[in-house]
Amino acid sequence: MAQNYYDLLEVSNDASDKEIKSAYRRLARKLHPDVNPNDERSQDQFKKVNEAYEVIGEPARRKDYDQFGDNWKHADQMRNMGANRGPSAGSGFNLGDLFGGGRGGPQAGGFSDLFGGMGGHARQQPQKMQHKGTIDVSLDEVYAGATRRISIGSSLTTKRNLEVQIPKGVPDGQKIVLRPDSNTEVTLTVNVRSDKRFIRDGANLRADIAVPLLDAILGGEAEVPTMTGRIVLNIPAGTQNGRSFKINGRGLPKPKSDEKGDLYVSVKVRLPETLSDEERQLYAELMEIRLSSSVGEANREEDAG
Repeated sequence: MAQNYYDLLEVSNDASDKEIKSAYRRLARKLHPDVNPNDERSQDQFKKVNEAYEVIGEPARRKDYDQFGDNWKHADQMRNMGANRGPSAGSGFNLGDLFGGGRGGPQAGGFSDLFGGMGGHARQQPQKMQHKGTIDVSLDEVYAGATRRISIGSSLTTKRNLEVQIPKGVPDGQKIVLRPDSNTEVTLTVNVRSDKRFIRDGANLRADIAVPLLDAILGGEAEVPTMTGRIVLNIPAGTQNGRSFKINGRGLPKPKSDEKGDLYVSVKVRLPETLSDEERQLYAELMEIRLSSSVGEANREEDAG
């Protein structure tokens, strides 16, 4: 059974975002592989702490985790299908509902025919039944691959459970075809849900990170989200707003390959919203220095001309 993310970060369920971030940083420093190079247990714990922070450190994901627990990755689908109303939440979704085969509806008979129907004349040659639908997957499932359970059938027939394999790196819009028997074919179109952390570009990922003004000017460090946890990126002095950094191999798996795409991180310089009197005075002095330097440089250019 998966360990509770709050327990992993050593915080209570009602901890504030600030408390969670502080706990994560403390544990990350303590468990980082650079600090524990030969300690596999610490390195494993470090990965679990990163995973926990990726979920409950982000408000929307934390809300899903609080509601659905280990099934938080399927939160949108479970809400759409009403799966959160009963104890069987997370068991999959009903393909009959997905394809519009509701009770008494005009399409219900199609799923009854999958299993020969109820009563009526026996068919000499069963007609091949083809059905189409959409399956929503998260970016995390695209990264790691996943197995989903669905059921086909209707209220008039015995439902049949099927497993759907979501391959690593699956492109948005790809068709997954299931043929549970010679007379049945189910085609699912993959719909990759948008992700608040990244924009997908094939196997590559793109993300924005906020960098304080002084870090952009003087240099510093910034936390960067990846599919397996946060990493630290060195920000060189004089980094311009919008500058992009390429982080090799931190993208999504390439279909049918052991290689991964890259992560491109764009810097968004964050200006201070408020200034103390002392800070304002220092910025004013800096402006005077910059102006004096510009005037001096202009005079030198004029003399040289």
